[in-house]
Amino acid sequence: MKTMTLFLLLVSAAGAAAAQAQAPVGVDGTVPPALRNRPAEAPPAAGAALRAQALAKLEAQFRAADLDGNGSLSADEAKNFGFVARHFDAIDSRRRGHVTFDDLRSYLAQARDGRR
Repeated sequence: MKTMTLFLLLVSAAGAAAAQAQAPVGVDGTVPPALRNRPAEAPPAAGAALRAQALAKLEAQFRAADLDGNGSLSADEAKNFGFVARHFDAIDSRRRGHVTFDDLRSYLAQARDGRR
């Protein structure tokens, strides 16, 4: 019985030593392999990527303000989107009583070009 207990202790100690020998130095075995050695954060967007992110966010805000889902904002709907409400008449250059996201993009492009 003592021999069997001693044998089991030796086998378990050898197994633990083998497991430690297989792990690379400095690797925490509790961290999944997919999360090891990955970059901390992606670099911040700049240039065209930043403009695309800003445009996507603006479009999401526009869609949220479009309460009836028709793809355009009336003056009442624009009240939920402060920038459009403040510049509604300038954005609605064709005087249709509503503005589309394309109208807003055109207005922003003209404003950007006017600053250059």
